Amino acid sequence: MPMVNGGFGGYGAPIHRGLIVIATASLFPFIGAISAPSPAAAFAGIDGTNAPSTTVMVGSRALPLAVAASRSSATSTSLATAAGDAISSGGSSDLRVAIIGAGAAGLAAARQFQRHGVRPRVFEKDGENGGVWNYVPDDRSRPMYRGLRTNLPREVMAFREKPWGGDGGRSYVTHNEVRTYLCDYAKDYGLDDLISYGCAVTRLIVQDTDGTSCGGNAEEWPKITLRWEETRENGQCFEETFDAVCVCNGHYADPSPPTFPGLREHFGGRVMHSVEYDDPAEFDGLTVLCVGARASGSDLAREISQHAKTVYVSDADCPALVDGRPFASGNVLRVPRTVSVDERSAIHFGGGCMAAPTDIDAIILCSGYDYSFPFIDENESNLELSCVPGERRVSPMFEQLWHARVPSLAFVGLPHSVVPFPFFELQAQAIASHLCGTAPQPLPSEETRMAASLVDKESGGPKGGKVQETHFLGSFQWDYLRKTAKLTGVYDEEMENFIATNKAIYDHSGTERKGLPPGVSDIYRLTCYERDESQKSFKILASEISQVNQSSNPAR
Repeated sequence: MPMVNGGFGGYGAPIHRGLIVIATASLFPFIGAISAPSPAAAFAGIDGTNAPSTTVMVGSRALPLAVAASRSSATSTSLATAAGDAISSGGSSDLRVAIIGAGAAGLAAARQFQRHGVRPRVFEKDGENGGVWNYVPDDRSRPMYRGLRTNLPREVMAFREKPWGGDGGRSYVTHNEVRTYLCDYAKDYGLDDLISYGCAVTRLIVQDTDGTSCGGNAEEWPKITLRWEETRENGQCFEETFDAVCVCNGHYADPSPPTFPGLREHFGGRVMHSVEYDDPAEFDGLTVLCVGARASGSDLAREISQHAKTVYVSDADCPALVDGRPFASGNVLRVPRTVSVDERSAIHFGGGCMAAPTDIDAIILCSGYDYSFPFIDENESNLELSCVPGERRVSPMFEQLWHARVPSLAFVGLPHSVVPFPFFELQAQAIASHLCGTAPQPLPSEETRMAASLVDKESGGPKGGKVQETHFLGSFQWDYLRKTAKLTGVYDEEMENFIATNKAIYDHSGTERKGLPPGVSDIYRLTCYERDESQKSFKILASEISQVNQSSNPAR
């Protein structure tokens, strides 16, 4: 296929399902009176309320400043400056930035660069935004399944810039409701205009630096060339060079199946990864083993138990058994870690479990995913990047965000066991601020970044666990967010209240969820929350779990 270079301003490649257009900024027909917010606001119109107080007259319409500014990214910087927004681009509108992926992380990155006066180019291989939240019925290659409901309340999932929930409705929402929220977010800020749909990035190449080290200032960082192709039939290939690239392709595309002796040799039933699951009815009358009891394993076991004869849930954190008997809740049996399959097709579990069932019809491996960056090639990309299947570790990384040697390349969303959307939002703000020169201090030297990345690589994550926990944060995410906010220059009382409130709801939700046996009940999803950032806390609007404390005000 022919190779076509990018056109005017680097935006001459196909936009919107393979059409080749030149993207130029549209200007407001008329800008009227502007009502300015407090200069201390970290976001224009984001002060914890549902409706921003700042408005801009666009023609005859009064729009929130953030929404109005997004209608024309070329004028967003001047609008923000006129209204007293804390962000000043410092000429950053000339930067060419690429974002790989238009899921939640890619949308957050696009919005933050837009707020800094940069019009990023977002590459999305599918025909829609939303990434993993795009449910496709009977698609065995995507982790979303028809019955999925979030295991975090929407009041904590929301971007800081777009509050969600607290209205008495369900806090734990369906995948379709999350998808709608992301579509509304993109629409509110005009992000769809930045996305090239049906464009799959095939190669990332870091430009040669002639051995010169990359300091902390963005002017010293190497440029990055991307090659991509249209996903439509007979689509063309393109190539363009950018000042910086944000990788936002998620980490739910490459299943990481566990191995244990005898599985392939002796088990004659069906073996599948949870990514292939969609409809529990297909297990009607069967005996099923779910290997793994975290979010997906627990939920799949609960759904399948409504149809199956028996469901075993193999839990590495299973409590000590009594007389070697599995914990039984109806037709769900909780057992320790799966260790082997013998020649009789009997499944053996650890922890002194006496059960060794021979009648299991299907094994579902609920074992998570590996990181995957198929567009990075060790020979062609001119980039040192370690991403070994099974390790679930990406290195060398600085602050789990920037490539330690090439900071013009950043990865949004590597840490897991976090509240994702606001996490992506702040990470993206950190990237944009350092690239555009609005951060209080530049990044440290390459030597310092590489030394820090080595410590991270060898530490096993903040809790000092195994290598697979390098990017695990969990309860450590809150201090990570505070540190990131300080690096970005947006840490203030409002940011602290936001983080502390998220922590309070997250902790309460986790206590309710973990107090229930995996695979049995999801009664915790009936709890409804309302944020109270003034108290760094929340209110319970409805709950079926009375024994759990109904409020929280944790010390920092």
